[in-house]
Amino acid sequence: MLFSFVLVLSACTQLEEERGNSGIIVDDKVMGYEYTVTQDEKSFSWKVGYKGNITTMEESIVNKDDLENFIMAVGEGKFILSKLIISLSYFFIVVIIAFILYKKNRKTLKDSAIVLVLASMIALYIAIDASYDLSIELQDIKFHYLRLTTVSISK
Repeated sequence: MLFSFVLVLSACTQLEEERGNSGIIVDDKVMGYEYTVTQDEKSFSWKVGYKGNITTMEESIVNKDDLENFIMAVGEGKFILSKLIISLSYFFIVVIIAFILYKKNRKTLKDSAIVLVLASMIALYIAIDASYDLSIELQDIKFHYLRLTTVSISK
């Protein structure tokens, strides 16, 4: 078992060496903001943008923290957006179930009304909370984006 682990580990290492040190390392986007990190020989090149307005820059000591903050903010924004979509989907599913129960039999709806109201209130609360968090996170992303593009333009 240990031998097979060492064999797999060495195969993964060889694959990494064969690919070389160039190409796209990571890219992501949320609500119009996007970034792409590529690696050339010994440096990292970043493309950050908003709604198609792309700025390309090389990673340096001056902008490294801002670039990392931007990548973290975009990732957090994507997570919050997915949380918002899931909670709204859950809310609409509960509303559809309530509508079906109402059409089918009003007595069944009366019996399960408390559960349906509670489930819809929880989903709505999570959606409102996620919407507020997304608004704050988009302001954070915008701050880091403007900081990056202003720093790179002023050079």
